[in-house]
Amino acid sequence: MLNKILCVILLGCIAGLAPVGAQTAPATPAASARVKGKIVAARVQGHVEVKYKNGGTLVLKDGDMLADGSEVVTSPGANVILVFSNGATVNVAEDSTLDIDQFEQDPFAGDLKIADMKEEEGTSTTKLSLAKGELVGKVVHLNVDKGSEFTVQTPVGAAGIRGTTFKITFKPGKNGKVFFVVTTTEGVVVFKGHTSSVSLPAGKQVVATFDYTTPAPGSTTPEVTTPVTLVSSDVPPAETAAIVATGQTIVDANQSVIISSTTPAPPPPPAPPPVVTPSQPAAIAPTTTAGAGTN
Repeated sequence: MLNKILCVILLGCIAGLAPVGAQTAPATPAASARVKGKIVAARVQGHVEVKYKNGGTLVLKDGDMLADGSEVVTSPGANVILVFSNGATVNVAEDSTLDIDQFEQDPFAGDLKIADMKEEEGTSTTKLSLAKGELVGKVVHLNVDKGSEFTVQTPVGAAGIRGTTFKITFKPGKNGKVFFVVTTTEGVVVFKGHTSSVSLPAGKQVVATFDYTTPAPGSTTPEVTTPVTLVSSDVPPAETAAIVATGQTIVDANQSVIISSTTPAPPPPPAPPPVVTPSQPAAIAPTTTAGAGTN
């Protein structure tokens, strides 16, 4: 009988220890979640502002950090080179408005020397919107097959970048006309318009000219009023040379750019200026004359 009691006690102890052992076993690591990517202004020339959704504004200078949700506005004669921590770089030309709608990527460790990057670390999602103006982009190989995405939205449609050198121009002109062109000098760009889609390998471009209405108050984007017909053609040699020259400027600006996993996040947006409400003039009390009376 004693032996049976001892066996029952021993089995109970083993059963009691089993859940403890299961709890202390190493857990399977969870898949890493996307985090906010990092963007640095590698070179600023002229007056460039960053506008935030809360109404705050920051005058951009070399080395400043940005985040998605920012609107970059370049004045006439100004431009800025923005470097993304997935290895993409864009040169925003003068008199342009570019919204950084979304930039997220897999977490990375250590330092990323942008000039040495041939492909991105992990995967990323980059969504930009060019309301007006011009930009030239130089993007390293993206892991599109694993879920990466890089698009530039325009009022005409969206350009999907696969890892390439490209140029996008959207410029309202005189007499209610807009000049629009997407050019590829390296890699492939897939442009999806409202009514058609076209793949642009190196050396090809699509051009369109169409009518538009004046932007509504508070908006920088004109409204397209006629059907847009994209015309494909070869890139003129002069245009190729100009894009190559801008691409070299991008390469030069990237030489000293190192983005670290420990690089501080950009500071919070500055507070918008206070709204000044005109004060009402103080009421003036009627005056009385001393000694005045009725005769």
